[in-house]
Amino acid sequence: MTYVPSFFRPLAVALCLAFAAAPTVAFAGEGSAPAGAKARDEAGKKKRVAFPIPADQFTKHVEKRIEKARGRMESHMKEKNLPEADRAARRKAFDASATEVRAAAKRVAQDGTVTKDEAKEVRKAAKGLKQGGHDKKKGRAHDRKPGKAA
Repeated sequence: MTYVPSFFRPLAVALCLAFAAAPTVAFAGEGSAPAGAKARDEAGKKKRVAFPIPADQFTKHVEKRIEKARGRMESHMKEKNLPEADRAARRKAFDASATEVRAAAKRVAQDGTVTKDEAKEVRKAAKGLKQGGHDKKKGRAHDRKPGKAA
């Protein structure tokens, strides 16, 4: 009877080590990024554009961001099931904002390089892409001043 506890103790230790080592083995290949993963730096943050940047690379980056914003807008309109008239109006407003962004990007890229300050100007113009689809209705709760009726 004395050998039974001495048999279970090493078995319990072996099982504990096995369960502790399993996650370590599972995460062993995590250092290398998969093919579709986004580029990250050593701290785990997304890589940022280093300024000054060549003009053609900057315009490609701006076009990529515009297309991404257009995709988000389209998926949001589909999700909200908007009528076609509203969709057309929002697309028209988006295209107007996108034209302004492209013009700003072209203007700052004329000298062949884009600095960080010039990119901030384009970023200000690009805010219209994000905020252009919001409805501007009076009487919403967050638009009212305290003590005033709508």
